[in-house]
Amino acid sequence: MASKKKRTAKRELTHADIVQASVRIDPDLRRRSQLLWDERSPKARGPKATLTPDDVVRAAVELADRDGLSAVTMNAVATGVGLTTMAIYRYFPNKETLIDAIVDAGMGRPPRSEPRGDWRVEVARWARAKRAGLIARPWLAELPFVAAPHGPNWLRWLEALADALSDIGLNGADIGQMLSIIDAYTRGASDTAVSLARARARGSSDEVWTGAVGADLGRAIGDPRFPRFAAVLTAPAEEPPRTLEESFEFGLQRVLDGIELYLARVG
Repeated sequence: MASKKKRTAKRELTHADIVQASVRIDPDLRRRSQLLWDERSPKARGPKATLTPDDVVRAAVELADRDGLSAVTMNAVATGVGLTTMAIYRYFPNKETLIDAIVDAGMGRPPRSEPRGDWRVEVARWARAKRAGLIARPWLAELPFVAAPHGPNWLRWLEALADALSDIGLNGADIGQMLSIIDAYTRGASDTAVSLARARARGSSDEVWTGAVGADLGRAIGDPRFPRFAAVLTAPAEEPPRTLEESFEFGLQRVLDGIELYLARVG
């Protein structure tokens, strides 16, 4: 009888694996992200370029701001800057690298560092600024996180948040976890406001958007599969009701409360 081969259980990916990947660079991903880090200049072949790669990025960002991410094609960007489609490839070898560049540019920079004060104030300032950026450019939320290159602005945001947490008694591994928690809350709790911003950008009124969202949520009421959520929907409204921004602030303060409790435990 043939012996059965032992199956080795696949090890779960850990947070440390992701951090350690920063010193074991994937050469293919490094090449793809190189344009985000190096001084960008068009290829030397052909006539002298009249535009810079940053001009192309600015035009692509303006297009995304106006018409959404799906409108950003090599042809549309070329038309916007007065070039042929083929000429755009002198600046960016494909659409993927152009999208990488406009995402990093679209994120902008984090709030300017001030003399360090209370860590809660600094983290809250960071989260509010990140939320404001997502609402201002809702197309940033359309991008899936699929090992896409991350540029200088992405790291500037992480650096700013790590700086706010650096002297409060956390070790490096804990700071890394807190970065994930705060960023995840900021993005997740901004989803509704980003959806509203996207609807407004497409010309929809607040009433139409609210009606569409409410119609979907209301399916839970009376459906035996969703009794707990239906109870949430039919509970008496808050007085006064919280705005979307106030709801974000409520949740943010609870996240900070949790970090403070953790500090007290490990301190």
